[in-house]
Amino acid sequence: MNAYERRLLRASRKLDDTQRDQLLTFSEFLLSRKKEAAAGASAPLLEPLQIPAREEETVVGAIKRLRESYHMLDAKIMLNDTASVMSKHAVGGLPVDAAIVELESLFLRHYERYRDDS
Repeated sequence: MNAYERRLLRASRKLDDTQRDQLLTFSEFLLSRKKEAAAGASAPLLEPLQIPAREEETVVGAIKRLRESYHMLDAKIMLNDTASVMSKHAVGGLPVDAAIVELESLFLRHYERYRDDS
């Protein structure tokens, strides 16, 4: 507990029950205003970068390019889907071109979800 919290606690202990309830109600009111202000001031919508595919691009190269293009997306959230396409390619024999098309579609779907949520 820091000095401010100790000071606030000491002051609240000197209040009667009604005043403590008012203090808590006012604190919650201030917190709700802060949340409303943060929701109203949402970050601007980021657009993907248009990075062209490299000649004879590999699946790993495509993933790197798409992560750079769609820099606003959380790679951790997409990890399972991206790994699934990579597995289809490496283990299942999905051709490079088909895997890259699937990855591009995957990133676009995630971007559309990001855009709709913003």
